[in-house]
Amino acid sequence: MAPWGYEKDNGPAHWHKDCPIANGKNQSPIDLINGEVKYDSGLKPLTAKYVPFSDAKFLNNGHSVQFQPSAGNGSELTGGPLAVKYNFEQFHFHWGNNDTEGSEHRVDGKMYPAELHFVHWNSTNPSFKDAVGSGGPNGLAVLGFFLKVGAENAALKPITDLIPKVKDAGTSVTVPSNFDMQAILPATLTDYYTYDGSLTTPPLAECVKWIVFKQPLEVSAAQMEAFRSVINRDGKPMGGNYRPPCPLHDRAVKTSFK
Repeated sequence: MAPWGYEKDNGPAHWHKDCPIANGKNQSPIDLINGEVKYDSGLKPLTAKYVPFSDAKFLNNGHSVQFQPSAGNGSELTGGPLAVKYNFEQFHFHWGNNDTEGSEHRVDGKMYPAELHFVHWNSTNPSFKDAVGSGGPNGLAVLGFFLKVGAENAALKPITDLIPKVKDAGTSVTVPSNFDMQAILPATLTDYYTYDGSLTTPPLAECVKWIVFKQPLEVSAAQMEAFRSVINRDGKPMGGNYRPPCPLHDRAVKTSFK
């Protein structure tokens, strides 16, 4: 497969050449239109139990910056629209070159400056790779949080402080062992949109139960600028590493809130 990216010659408009599923009917992200979603009273809060990590890495994979713990870290996600337990795999970010763009999902056409994705895999599979390849819509569960510019995010500060060390593609650094990932999350995981979709990067597998939270998290202008200093594998600023919205087709988007 040819190297993919977000530039004019290798960006989302070209991904279908190597990933025909790019034109599938369950692709992500989407524009979340409040007038078209359906409230589901059965959608309860989610429960995330994230244990401390002793040997996690923060890395620049050329397309994003990513927090990657060692396998079998014991962190898990349950509840909400999920029928089984999901194991935590990694989290990463998408962002724009300015505050008017950056998020992958949109709400009534509005973009946020960035979006944070917590990726989990269905524990009935032997591994993350198996969960992606299973072909079912419940292989992965991804929590999506919009980021907006406001107060400094103290919980994310240990991560944004590491960004200068992973400015270049292919670099990584060890995350301090006292990093508390749980603190990034809101106290209660309520008020979300959920739908069946896909990975937003190749291989674009349609295996994701998306759970996108209504309330954005705040980061400071300085934290946002740290992301914009990151360089991609082409030696260019990584800002703009988001896929545009895909057609909804006949999928339903449900909400846990009225």
